[in-house]
Amino acid sequence: MMKSSFCCSCGPLPATIRPEDGITMTNAPRGDVSNAKCSYAKEFLAQSGQMMRVDNILKTELSGVSAKAFVEKLTAFHRIQASVMYHDAVEYVKDEITRIGLDDISVERFVADGKRRYWTHGTTLGWSVNDAELRLVEPEERIIARFRDIPQSLHTYSNRTPEGGVTARLIDVGAGTSNKDYKGKQVKDKIVLATGRAKLVHEHAVVKRGAAGVITDSLTYEFSKFRENVDIPDAHAYQGIWPNATNKNKIRFGFSISKRQGNELRKYLRSGKIVRMHAEVDAKLMPGKYEILTASIGGSEKPDEEILLVSHLCHPKPGANDNASGCGLLMEIARTLMALIMSGKMKRPVRTIRFMWLPETVGSVALLSTHPEIRERLLAGINLDMVGENQELCVSTLCLDCTPDSIPSYLNDLVFSAMRRANDAYDDRVKLGMISNFRYARTPYTGGSDHSEFGESTTGVPCVSVTQWPDKFYHTSMDTMDKVSEDSLRRVGFVAALSVLTVANAGERTAMELAADTCTEGVKRVTDRVRNASGELFAKIEEPKQTKKAGEELARLIRHHRMCIRRITFREASAIRSVSRLCDSESLRDFVDEQVNDIEAHGERESLRLEHIIDTISADKNVMIPKALKETKAEAEARVIIPKRLFKGTIDPDYMSDELGDDFQWHRDVEKDDHDFSRKTYDMVNLIDGKRSLQEIMDIVSAEFGPTSHEHALRFMSDLKKIGLVSYRTKTKLLIHP
Repeated sequence: MMKSSFCCSCGPLPATIRPEDGITMTNAPRGDVSNAKCSYAKEFLAQSGQMMRVDNILKTELSGVSAKAFVEKLTAFHRIQASVMYHDAVEYVKDEITRIGLDDISVERFVADGKRRYWTHGTTLGWSVNDAELRLVEPEERIIARFRDIPQSLHTYSNRTPEGGVTARLIDVGAGTSNKDYKGKQVKDKIVLATGRAKLVHEHAVVKRGAAGVITDSLTYEFSKFRENVDIPDAHAYQGIWPNATNKNKIRFGFSISKRQGNELRKYLRSGKIVRMHAEVDAKLMPGKYEILTASIGGSEKPDEEILLVSHLCHPKPGANDNASGCGLLMEIARTLMALIMSGKMKRPVRTIRFMWLPETVGSVALLSTHPEIRERLLAGINLDMVGENQELCVSTLCLDCTPDSIPSYLNDLVFSAMRRANDAYDDRVKLGMISNFRYARTPYTGGSDHSEFGESTTGVPCVSVTQWPDKFYHTSMDTMDKVSEDSLRRVGFVAALSVLTVANAGERTAMELAADTCTEGVKRVTDRVRNASGELFAKIEEPKQTKKAGEELARLIRHHRMCIRRITFREASAIRSVSRLCDSESLRDFVDEQVNDIEAHGERESLRLEHIIDTISADKNVMIPKALKETKAEAEARVIIPKRLFKGTIDPDYMSDELGDDFQWHRDVEKDDHDFSRKTYDMVNLIDGKRSLQEIMDIVSAEFGPTSHEHALRFMSDLKKIGLVSYRTKTKLLIHP
């Protein structure tokens, strides 16, 4: 049971008082604490009134129209990392935030020459492009694609063609991403037509086999029954070559055409006709720079403590939702906060709010590897990536991508609470309640953007991402301004601004409130996990054949759920403790200890409830559950291996691919069977501390993402060891390191 704070005069106070609760004491009007009976109550009531006031002034000042105008300006730039066009976009944002009045505006540049590495991450080259055109010349003549009409029709980092262009026969190579696709086919000096990812097709067809160029006609990501090539047959997918200094001289060109166009070309080829294409590309590869633009609103009392708002500026023109929407909204949040401060409606935050526009992933890695001291300043971060979607057109839901279990944090519940408050603020109220068509959800860590780099254990800053997902038009030429919603922008702007202001101004009382909220929500999550476990276990015994093998599977499922309750309880307790970084006081420490005791006691009660469920299932005479499970060879090995990291930062998949060669195909194959494998391996790496065994790491990851194959985990660690990223030591007895 949740404990309440207690005041001798007023009696028990709710652990959390929020404006939406409508709580007052002794009938004091909201914001008027003159009748409150004690200073503790007065402070809570004053804080409640202030929070309500912040909600109102943010809603009044923050404009979806203004945000969308910023977004539209950004869509005019072809914002490819390390390119001349990206630089132009940086200059535009810099000019705007200078007018807004942000502090400490600077652009830092990092070498991108195809040679330099930041941790394991390689760099690409710089790039500029003026124009490009692809024409069909046989069996008929017509334009297929022009860069000036559809910028995404040209593979990024395509190289210049010789004067007069290139005319060559077309050959279909299927996916074009493996050696088997080229068996019996001569592609030298031909243009290949492929359905695979452009980077891999270029490596196989152009770099290895001397093809003249590449044409692709498929979406980079398809989702069954939602986003398939047949759903948007006229879309050109965002595809890139991503060359480095080693293969620079072999790089040629590539075009991304629509599936409808690709099918027409294949129809010619199947009929036995000779198909010739003509390509002209005016582009250039050269050494470049990754540019990171930062600015701030300086803190009034604790300027050396910072809260981060980050958004990636890169991606092809127009890239309206991905990610002009995040960058434009970041500009609008900055404008809103500065307008409120300069008008006197809001004080400067206690801590510094840091704004950052950068090239996705590569920018974060370059920054964090060069400036490791950043981790000492940053308390928390919010990543804005694809936030402006018109949900009905894009079939999207606003998702909070939480911190991984390797870095539990109060931040998850804070931001999700802000999402609820945004709906309260913007939904229409009618006689029968509220009308809301705006979807939002909380999801376990997914990754895929810059919050992954800040949250990785080398840096260890709790960072969430606010993202509209899925998006039917993601990474295609159809990601245009008509898909951007002013309503989405203002709601997400409200969420981000309210969340960063809460952390930026947090003192002892706010830290207590955050701890209490995290405990309350944690209790629900532990209970939900037991309910889910119960459903899975009862469903298992309903299976028609209860064989010995089925009994062993049930026993393993029971073991898994027991472990999950322990792990999740520990995670929730750690999330409560994470508020301690906001304030160092004896009162807060005592309060946090109370909340932790509550969640741990609840975890024990729920574990007992799970045992009662297991006893009920075991009493069924038709269910054959073995008393003990024989340890497999893989389980025994995982139990004694203690991995140690020999690198920093996240692992660049291209680095692993280059180092492992053909053996890396295993990792791609596993992803097809276990869609969470990349998330699991991300947190496996985070959890390597030289103390935990691989089994202990697997327990945490399995509680987070679902059961994990011992064979897969061992193979992954073995490959890391093979390429020098980890070392092993073994232990003779099991020690528990939570």
